[in-house]
Amino acid sequence: MDEQDQRQDEIKVSARVLVQLGEELVTDAEQAILECVKNAYDADSPGCKIVIRTEACGSISHEERASRLLDFREDAENVRVCFSAGGEELKVTDNWQVKNLIRPADLVKRQLRWTGYISIEDAGEGIAAEKLRKSWLTISGSYKRSGEGTQKATTAKGRTPLGDKGVGRLGSMKLGDILEVVTSTGENQKMASAVFRWADCERAETVDQIPVFVETDLPNPDGFKGTRVSVYGLKSASQWANGAAALKLSLATLVSPFEAKAQFPVTVDVDGDKTSLVSVTETLLTRAVADFHFTWQTVPGGEPELLCVARFKERLFRAAVGSSRAQKQKSKEVFDKDGGASFLDWLSDPTRLKRYTVVPKPDTDCFVEVRQKIRWSNIKTGAKNFKAEDPGPFTAAFYYFNLRDISSDESADVSPTDSEADVEAAAGLGIDRATIKRMAGISILRDGFRVRSQGDWLKLAEAMTTGSTYQLRVHNTLGYFALTGEHNYRLVEKSDRESFVENDAYRGFNAIALECRSFANESLEAVRRAMDRYASQAVPVNTPRMSTPEHSFEVVEETVEHAAAAKQGAESIVAALEQGLGLVEQSDGVGAAGVLKDALAKAHTVQRNLDKGAQASSAVRMLRQEFTDSKERMLSLYESAAVGLSARGLAHELRTHIVEIRRRIIGIEELVKEGRADVKSVARHTRSIRAACASITSAAAIIDPLLPRTRTVKETIDLFDFVAQYKANRIGGLEREGINFEIRGEAGKAIAKINRGRLLAVLDNLVRNSVYWLRRGTDVLEIKRPKRIRVDITASGFSVADSGPGIDPNYEDSIFDMFISAKPASERGQGLGLFISAQLLAADGCSIGLSADKNQDGRRYKFTVNLGAVMQGGKR
Repeated sequence: MDEQDQRQDEIKVSARVLVQLGEELVTDAEQAILECVKNAYDADSPGCKIVIRTEACGSISHEERASRLLDFREDAENVRVCFSAGGEELKVTDNWQVKNLIRPADLVKRQLRWTGYISIEDAGEGIAAEKLRKSWLTISGSYKRSGEGTQKATTAKGRTPLGDKGVGRLGSMKLGDILEVVTSTGENQKMASAVFRWADCERAETVDQIPVFVETDLPNPDGFKGTRVSVYGLKSASQWANGAAALKLSLATLVSPFEAKAQFPVTVDVDGDKTSLVSVTETLLTRAVADFHFTWQTVPGGEPELLCVARFKERLFRAAVGSSRAQKQKSKEVFDKDGGASFLDWLSDPTRLKRYTVVPKPDTDCFVEVRQKIRWSNIKTGAKNFKAEDPGPFTAAFYYFNLRDISSDESADVSPTDSEADVEAAAGLGIDRATIKRMAGISILRDGFRVRSQGDWLKLAEAMTTGSTYQLRVHNTLGYFALTGEHNYRLVEKSDRESFVENDAYRGFNAIALECRSFANESLEAVRRAMDRYASQAVPVNTPRMSTPEHSFEVVEETVEHAAAAKQGAESIVAALEQGLGLVEQSDGVGAAGVLKDALAKAHTVQRNLDKGAQASSAVRMLRQEFTDSKERMLSLYESAAVGLSARGLAHELRTHIVEIRRRIIGIEELVKEGRADVKSVARHTRSIRAACASITSAAAIIDPLLPRTRTVKETIDLFDFVAQYKANRIGGLEREGINFEIRGEAGKAIAKINRGRLLAVLDNLVRNSVYWLRRGTDVLEIKRPKRIRVDITASGFSVADSGPGIDPNYEDSIFDMFISAKPASERGQGLGLFISAQLLAADGCSIGLSADKNQDGRRYKFTVNLGAVMQGGKR
């Protein structure tokens, strides 16, 4: 094989590949600009300037051999191609060589006449001429690259480079046709430049045929130091001009919009209209009624932990403009007497918010602050085949706004105070609800640049489906996670810059981020519900407190009866006074008659007032009926929710069984294909399929008693037999988890008359909780003791205990409340299981509680179900 043949056998890359890569790796024009801005940051530039001129015109000319240029004559949007030779224009056609219009070796000039350009300029270190050839013009060639997931060397200013793919320049094809880079390493150094056009990539067969023009030793009369990347012949130039404001907003979403985190100032000049991309200022953030700050840190000698701080302003608790009468009354109860001092004292009691450290009025701007530390072991998921690692230290902050307290151009009756409005007007901020909504969301920043993420990636919208009105909302929450290249290098961005590669570090980061969201939601919920409780208790000292809503109705009914009796008494008084007045008048007692007349007038007033309350009795009867109906509806909702919770657990079991059935079917199919299928070889598969089907049938049997058609039926139930039947239905799943299920008691000793479905929902929820914590104890918390669940049948009901980690002391006092769960945020449901269990039991006058008994780790671990109100005794 001669040398010529050897060259023909080389692998070549189609020029079209560059266009395809640019299309796929860069989402849009804004992302293409951002890649250039990141390069400016990596070059240690103090900032970056973006200039866009939509109507500017100019030309770029290069002279080369005809064979090198004449085949690249395609016009592009806002770019026209012209050729000349010897000062005369050339009309070039496809068969220019055949017609011998010009010889391939002759020099020709190609002129590119363009309209519209964009330039991204920095004052960084610049690119040496040799590096311009070997690195910048080498696609996917980057001197900044390190091993994926390894720490990069920092720049002279201590910055960790953001780029390393070497493909960012491909994104310029989204902007226009002609790409030019001009660079200099010093004010007294020569300049170098490189130019090529994207339309030529469509015409060339291989990348080495694309005309590229590099010039070095260019004069530098202005003392330029840095790099300027320009794209000429803008695509959709009219849209750039007409949508200047929208363009700036769009670009603002790609760098940090937060003044406090804007480490790299970027300015944009669109046709002479200049602006800075920083838009969320500290002044705007002070309008938030609550803010949340997070620090993920490594503790020397211990496991990493998340330090969470929530700060709540007084405006969060006070009734906003447009609030309901009930909210205004609640605000009045809390603040009118002493400005909220008593509420703060009450809230600071360690038994109120046991999960948190409460700091009343830590500074003049904050009404109350709560803190919590969450360890890594309490965040990591326990799911099988799910690995997560510490992503490295970072910080985060969320800001929660009450949109009713923010001025709006759409609503003249809602506005900030005069002083606030004056400050904002002087600052030129123009803050309104539309501004907050437009910029709402939680950003991920890396060294001040946004990492794009899909929509509501932190799932704030889930709060809108929990039933809680006291949690973060998508449209009134701003925030960010501030990552760094130095500490979070194991978080690797995808090639298209859309989010991160889903590796162990990203799974760890996502789990921590969800925990941040949960802390914000739960602390916000805790303090606002605490205010509700305090306000409901803020009654005069001599006023008897109502133990239940039913008791309140009884008191009102008694009051109505007393009023009716008072009315009869008033009528008797009026009659007696009239009779007495007649006697006095007959005896001519003028003075006494005047006194009696006054008394009679007052008695008439009392009588009229009592007449006005004549309808109170019927109103109370109607309210009592409505209250009774509401209780029935609420109970139905609890029962339906209980079905949903059990069904979710069943769905998990079904997935496990279906995977096993599918695996066995594939095994049978392979035996058939290989001709090895016989009774013996197939039998082992069919046995497993039958066992899985039996387990599915048993698991489904748990759901049937929970269905609505049985909810009003009360049965006489032997608790021992009841639990034994439940164990039989769940034994397959329990054995797969390696859990020993033990029942202590004796049949016939404890009989209850209760609805079977409700009782089953309670038992199933307790057992499923135990299964979860036993699994987590082994997989995450490294608990070595055998997995065990024990149900003790007692004279008053039963208890459920397990050998898992026990109840976190921070949750002991709130574990039966709505939306409370000690599970990691990434695995957390809606925190309703124990709350619903308590409500279902309460419907029959029964209760559930946490026993004072403690396990070997010093934690409470046993739930007791008190069925005393429905116990029927047992055989002697």
